[in-house]
Amino acid sequence: MKPPAFTINALGVMVAISELGVSVIAQQKIGTFAIAFGLFEAHLEPAVWALKCESVKGVRPSTDGQPASQLVTIVGNGREDLSPGANEVLARAAEAAHKLMHYRHSLLHGYLVPLGETAFFMRNPQWNGEERKRPFGDASIEDYILDMAADVAWVLVRIIAVLRKINDDAETGTKLESFASELTRIKPYLGEFARTYRTS
Repeated sequence: MKPPAFTINALGVMVAISELGVSVIAQQKIGTFAIAFGLFEAHLEPAVWALKCESVKGVRPSTDGQPASQLVTIVGNGREDLSPGANEVLARAAEAAHKLMHYRHSLLHGYLVPLGETAFFMRNPQWNGEERKRPFGDASIEDYILDMAADVAWVLVRIIAVLRKINDDAETGTKLESFASELTRIKPYLGEFARTYRTS
């Protein structure tokens, strides 16, 4: 049975992108990272509501319209009734999320720049001499960097999922503290994929 046209065309797109320097394996890894980071962002706003003990039923939440970066900052500020260890985990997780977010933005919103047999992505390059509000950023797509990005994203997903239950689970603080070793493990990765530069 002949596959439908859209399936054939989708395979053609995959091949065309690979010819621009993004291998099929890299495309798969980018997809894995995008899904993982998307899950983190999906849980982020409800986690902030829980952290702030905010009831949103029938009202416009205080978070409505706020960019994800601001929500991450709120998470990083923690809460007074959490232990110092739990608040430190939230602060470190927020730092990792901010850096990973820069990488994600460059990867998914940047220009694809072929580079021999590979490629990289570039955001806000100022090629025309224009001034930009946001900084320049790039995203490399070597296999190990994409693996690190997915790894960090999944740690953040697990942390934010625990935080969402802060008002229902008395063990939330202890569970958050247990991520300290994971955050230490992934810390060296952050410099590998979180490169942003200001050009002014």
